[in-house]
Amino acid sequence: MTIQVVGLGPGDPDLLTVQARRVLEAAPVIWCRTLQHPTLQALPLPGQLESFDPLYETAERFEDVYEQIV
Repeated sequence: MTIQVVGLGPGDPDLLTVQARRVLEAAPVIWCRTLQHPTLQALPLPGQLESFDPLYETAERFEDVYEQIV
């Protein structure tokens, strides 16, 4: 299994790199820190989207969320 980490940029889908777009479009499953990112919402992604949003809803601190994500 290969894990690729891709940054979604500052929020404008036009600023996403070509390489990042290719990785996202080819991935069968995409794990996102949150589904609330505007770039993510604007892309037609064929893969399954998963997120860590439930961790944000239950954790008291961002540090706790990030530790659980890792």
